[in-house]
Amino acid sequence: MLHRQKALLMILQQVGGTASSMQMMKWAFLLSYETPSRGGRTFYQFIPYRYGPYSFTLNQEIDSLIRNGFLEKETDNYWRLTPLGEKLDITLPSDVSKDICQITATYGKLSAQKLVNLIYDKYSWFTINSELPGRRREKRPVAKKYIYTAGYEGKTVDEFLNLLMESGISRLIDVRYNPISRRYGFHKSTLSRLCSFLGIDYQHFPGLGISGSEREHIASKNQYIILFENYRLNLSSCEKDLANVVKLLQSEPSVLVCMEADPNFCHRNVLAQHLTTLIDMPIRHLGYST
Repeated sequence: MLHRQKALLMILQQVGGTASSMQMMKWAFLLSYETPSRGGRTFYQFIPYRYGPYSFTLNQEIDSLIRNGFLEKETDNYWRLTPLGEKLDITLPSDVSKDICQITATYGKLSAQKLVNLIYDKYSWFTINSELPGRRREKRPVAKKYIYTAGYEGKTVDEFLNLLMESGISRLIDVRYNPISRRYGFHKSTLSRLCSFLGIDYQHFPGLGISGSEREHIASKNQYIILFENYRLNLSSCEKDLANVVKLLQSEPSVLVCMEADPNFCHRNVLAQHLTTLIDMPIRHLGYST
């Protein structure tokens, strides 16, 4: 079991074993944002959603805890520890355990509505997608039209989508040849669905990707140079896809997305450079600094 999943169970143990899904989400958020440990190095990241901070990853892992018998649902929006979850002897790093105690002591008796109000007052960014009437304290940013690129390597889907929203992006252009991933949230169908929840348009152009078989034996900078040069030459046969991408880039702030964090080792950078010959826009790599 992951440390972050153990942290959720420890929180529930300390608040009496039951909580609404909204309370659990807000306690986890406060653990991440208001304690020195931030819940641990691999704890959940959060995005602005319907009622404030939310984690798609946390919600998905709650289902895993239910399947494994540690939690059960009283209703669709209310969770309870099972006898197995109640008796579980949870060991976490001492700083995380201490911070969980602090969060539950400070906020453990607050209702879901009081937690939402508290967080809305302190963290205005997380109100931008709120469905509560009159509660949006910030406007969602809108980026200038550049050729943006981004890689999700090393990020949770929540962290990645939050980066796009903070950057003012409203369209994700997936340029992976085969858009599957072991990391939750980055499989094509899941990523498209999560984007739709956040008002981000999802488009996929497999013809602008590089197949896995072409990359599997790449081990040196020289081999990358050859791979990308061949890719650049083959772009001349992708006129229709390129024309469609140009139209998308012109219509609203869009980002070319692939896996690799470093654009210098990803074909999306070669694609972006080629697009500058078709459209008068500069390139900007999100979430990456040299």
